[in-house]
Amino acid sequence: MEVLRQGVELIDGISAQLQQLDCLMLAGKPIEISAAAADIELALKNAAPAISRITEVMRDLGADNLFAAAAQLRRIEQQDAASLAEALRFSLARVATRTACASRRAQQMNRGLNTALKALTSFGLNEGGRLIAEA
Repeated sequence: MEVLRQGVELIDGISAQLQQLDCLMLAGKPIEISAAAADIELALKNAAPAISRITEVMRDLGADNLFAAAAQLRRIEQQDAASLAEALRFSLARVATRTACASRRAQQMNRGLNTALKALTSFGLNEGGRLIAEA
């Protein structure tokens, strides 16, 4: 049960970080965006051992996913653990949604920057930012 509780806490923390990253992208703060993305990457790496332990628990229960794990835990009358498995499933779904939103926003920002750079180039600015003026 402690493994599931730890998993919920880790995934909820990553979800909050993704929400903050999305807000930073909306605010257009590139340095903060980079730092937040690095923090999320580190959090995901740090969460890997806990996720492995959760996978082992699911395998021990004979469950292929968290929904099945929760059902199995209910069958063996482990209501608290079943509730944690459900909470973890919902937290993972929220992370998936926030990841998709952040990815979409990053793609939009990238397209916008590329369009702006093409416009500057068409006005005669080279990569060094100097104006190539022709009279």
